[in-house]
Amino acid sequence: MGHLRELTSQQRAALVAMVTAASLLFSSLTSIIVALPVIQRELGLDSSELHWVVVAALLPVTAFAVVTGRLGDVVGRRKVLLLGLVVFGIGSALCAIAPDGTFLVVSRAVQGLGVALAVPLAVANLTAALPEHTHGWAVGVQTAGITLFGIVVPLGIALLVQVLSWRWAFAAAVPASVLVVALTRRALVESRAAGRRSLDVRGAVLIATGLTLVVLAFERSSEWGYAHYGTLLALAAGVALLGAFVRVELRAAQPLLDLRYLRLPTVSTPMAALAFVQCAGLTLAVYTMLYFQHVLDFSAFQASLLVTATSLGALGVSAYAGQLTDRGRGVHLIVTGLALTGCTLLWLAFGVEARQGLLLLPALVIFGLAPPLVYPSATVVVMTSLPGSARGVGASLAVQARQLGATLGLALTNLLFTSVEWGRRNALVHPSATDLTVEEQAALDDVLTQGKASSELLGRLPDDVAQDRVRTAADDAFTTAFEVTLLTLGCLILFGAALVVALLAVRRRRAGGPRSSRA
Repeated sequence: MGHLRELTSQQRAALVAMVTAASLLFSSLTSIIVALPVIQRELGLDSSELHWVVVAALLPVTAFAVVTGRLGDVVGRRKVLLLGLVVFGIGSALCAIAPDGTFLVVSRAVQGLGVALAVPLAVANLTAALPEHTHGWAVGVQTAGITLFGIVVPLGIALLVQVLSWRWAFAAAVPASVLVVALTRRALVESRAAGRRSLDVRGAVLIATGLTLVVLAFERSSEWGYAHYGTLLALAAGVALLGAFVRVELRAAQPLLDLRYLRLPTVSTPMAALAFVQCAGLTLAVYTMLYFQHVLDFSAFQASLLVTATSLGALGVSAYAGQLTDRGRGVHLIVTGLALTGCTLLWLAFGVEARQGLLLLPALVIFGLAPPLVYPSATVVVMTSLPGSARGVGASLAVQARQLGATLGLALTNLLFTSVEWGRRNALVHPSATDLTVEEQAALDDVLTQGKASSELLGRLPDDVAQDRVRTAADDAFTTAFEVTLLTLGCLILFGAALVVALLAVRRRRAGGPRSSRA
């Protein structure tokens, strides 16, 4: 299996520990999607609150990834990784006992903080423990492990939901995190950047707060509205703080993030690719799962089986893509992955209207080949573009890009989806009336999610609208919004792939010939 025979027993142990750690942590972020309908019904959450069950875990990773990578370079990568695993275990236990939606969202944020502390260092420790010529292969193996967990964990959660309770999905993560802590303590030795290093606390506060406010603005805009003062205030404050972060970093003797790195094409291009593909994957996972269950009336387990089709390709492709990256083919893999992602999103957009889940299966399988082409190649290209002393920062930039795609990208797609869905509902349910009120929209949301609408909410609906017509309207609106979202995202990604190809062509003409994908 690739370079496995070349590794010492200690290196193999490190590989197993870091693959397991990253797989557990990444799967915790989104695998709970399969249980969202049940959580919504049991805790009485509306669609906005339900959305935050996912976003609350993603937001800390977006806000703190660069900070924790630098923290690992300064105080020790193994130490920060272990701290993150402990925090993750505590957050998982709190999620399991959550009495209401607010407690669950806060507990998910604690989980997310643990992931933010640990995930960048799982990648950094992996590459620090293994020979340089195996880095692409190792990250590919790690990606395959993450994918395997992404297949198995949702299926396990679906079974737990049907047999026991969604709470067991969180409770099971507690002993798993204890096991990973034990593996990490045994397999890894401490590593950090050479020389005396310090953490830029002011820069850390600015970037974490700024990113949080920007993502919060986009997240809440779907409920508050584009022009709401809360949306505009949060967005303006976030942008101002990020601007202040740039000024601070340009003047800092030991900056949290050397901004010159971001001007390198071998850093900015892979980061953009990671963000787009992560956004596409998470958007597809969230809305396809809801589409199968709410529109096609599949069970959670049946929906999980179909959605896992998007992950099958990574099991066989990831490690090989990593090996090709080690041979200098990273950028070629990135462009291919982007093009494949965009094309399959367009295919899916035209397929959802037919409302035949099995017809979408080939597109889902082909879509699953794109992320394993992009994730290991883009991650390694970013990390090898930075000096060895910034190994943690390099890994953090790759994680940061993926989480920006997950949080900010999902917020934007949710904004688009919600706008189209509500507009379509209003037209279908009561074409002669003005826009529905918030209460009327809440009643339609309740019907769509198969919850128990209260008589008060149903009483606010127009008298001539029957229950079956409301449900049909909600399904039609969801399908239309899903179509528009997939079309928009697919076109944007294809445009990005074409832009990368054009930029590469310009660089080659200027250089007078082909250049290495790592150059």
